[in-house]
Amino acid sequence: MDRTRSLVFGFLILALGSGCKAPAPVVKSDALADAGRVEPKNAARVVDADPIVDLLHTVDSTVAVSSKVDNPHDYPEHLVDGRPETAWNGKTGDLKGFIAFRVPKTAKVLRVELTPGFDKTATKGDLFTMNHRIKKVRITREGAVVKEAALDVDKRTLQAIDVDAEGGDFKIDVLETVPGTQKNWRELTVSEFRVWGRAGGAPENPQHMPKMAIGSLDGRLPPKASAKADLPRGPFASSAELCTAYDKAVAPLINAKFTDDQYPGKIPGPHCAAKSEPKGFSSAAFKRGPFKDAAFVDVDDLERQSSALLLQTAKGWFRTDVHAWSRYHGDPGCLHASTHLFEDVTFVKTSTGDDVALIRIVEREVRWAQMQGDLDGAETKELVYACRFDAAGAPACEGPKFAGQAREPLPADFTPDRQAFYAIDVDKIPWVSRKKPALGPAGDLRLE
Repeated sequence: MDRTRSLVFGFLILALGSGCKAPAPVVKSDALADAGRVEPKNAARVVDADPIVDLLHTVDSTVAVSSKVDNPHDYPEHLVDGRPETAWNGKTGDLKGFIAFRVPKTAKVLRVELTPGFDKTATKGDLFTMNHRIKKVRITREGAVVKEAALDVDKRTLQAIDVDAEGGDFKIDVLETVPGTQKNWRELTVSEFRVWGRAGGAPENPQHMPKMAIGSLDGRLPPKASAKADLPRGPFASSAELCTAYDKAVAPLINAKFTDDQYPGKIPGPHCAAKSEPKGFSSAAFKRGPFKDAAFVDVDDLERQSSALLLQTAKGWFRTDVHAWSRYHGDPGCLHASTHLFEDVTFVKTSTGDDVALIRIVEREVRWAQMQGDLDGAETKELVYACRFDAAGAPACEGPKFAGQAREPLPADFTPDRQAFYAIDVDKIPWVSRKKPALGPAGDLRLE
């Protein structure tokens, strides 16, 4: 890398690492071509009206990744934070993933730069050689192939790929990777990604950071793949129609599995019905956000009964994986009892403007007369979900994540029918740990 660009990159890393909103880095218009040229001492300085800049940190732009690993350490924005010791990690198994970016049509994209892996050495080893590294990529613009390029998997720093194309929507698909020394690590990792070009009159982005997204540049997650054997999810014109279709599909399966030959015996239908709502739940709370309505129904599957959240979108009613409670069919309910509270739902926007519902549910399990005495008492957990639309207009819910946890011993005068001990008062729970749910810039659910 030449000295001029090294100084620019150093400036970018310093600015981003310190958290300040620094002016976007700029290099002379001819720097990528002949930065080593020595000018006469008295030569007049040429000011380029449209200099070469890092477009992602200069103009309004969006960066999307195909997926995100399920851990609390590696986030999509690490791809563009100017710090090689952090990295975007894709979902486990997503080795044919992608990075996409959108810059104004007026811009000119000259080249992209990316690291082929995780440029960090940690106490547990060299993350560059331990992880998969990217060997080959394909770059497309608006769906048309620009070029394919090979990366040096032994070079851990930024590697440049010339593009020379007008602005718009670009996608970098990973075509080939080289596995690392940790054979059970199956994630794409990229420490840094940059896009160099000319703004072409596009206004400066005062934030000097791109918007982030997962799944697509519009921030909509791809539709979840479903097998033919999956029980109906939607859309349906009403919640009653959804339950009718669900019951029709699951009843033969449940009748075949649960007979009078063993406990719990036959499980009577209907296997989807609006029997009761969790305490604290109000469907009106959902009507302020991206969804039109909401309801809870009791559903049976082949393992358990649960209270499942239904959400209505413009497409119709859908069944989600948000549960207020659940219990196994084979659980007789002896020596323990539980209660649940729908705490609240709030709405947060992603950096691309999508509305996301953050749902908090508290569950309290009370046990007594257990063979292991240390299990006696109450265990309380706070569960968090994040729900939004996917690209097909269906609800896509992430979670649950455990935001809070508490343990309380049984009171000396406890009896199984002492209802006051089961009651949930969120403000009086002696939380051992409790974290606040939040969204990352790309819309991923986090705990602060």
